[in-house]
Amino acid sequence: MPIEIKNPEHYFSEKIKTEEEAIKIVEEQKKSGKRVGLCIGGFDLLHPGHMTHLRSAKELCDFLVVGVTAEEFNATRKGKGRPVYNDILRAFSLSQLNSVDLIFISKYPKAIEAIISIKPSYYIKGPDYKEKQTEGIRAEREAIKSIGGEMKYTSDEKLSTSELINYIKEIE
Repeated sequence: MPIEIKNPEHYFSEKIKTEEEAIKIVEEQKKSGKRVGLCIGGFDLLHPGHMTHLRSAKELCDFLVVGVTAEEFNATRKGKGRPVYNDILRAFSLSQLNSVDLIFISKYPKAIEAIISIKPSYYIKGPDYKEKQTEGIRAEREAIKSIGGEMKYTSDEKLSTSELINYIKEIE
């Protein structure tokens, strides 16, 4: 169970939209000739790895959309005690980054559904995914291709929240 917050209204940002709003905004951006990038992830405990990845992703597009994986799916993938922060706090943290233009909570267990729904110009992943050939990453490549988009990769050093959490546990 993520950390509880008493006043969710304190974590409001104009950048945080529903998926339906995000779809319309992406359509408008693309109609005006903008290249829209999409990154999807848990973004739990926002750290420098997230920040550099999103800064680099923004350099690949004109308008950067970030899908925050909903709590129930994040917990399933990452295990007990994850995410540390709930959907609201993770979305709010991302909204404070200049590189991020729009955030929505992705209510899908896999990124392919969000890719097909949002229809970005680019789906952007970190460099550790460039050579991966897992079923999941192949499905993501096919999903972006099926909507006429393109897969892009950043080239930043990989840092992970799981590594950060494990480091903190080790020094206790």
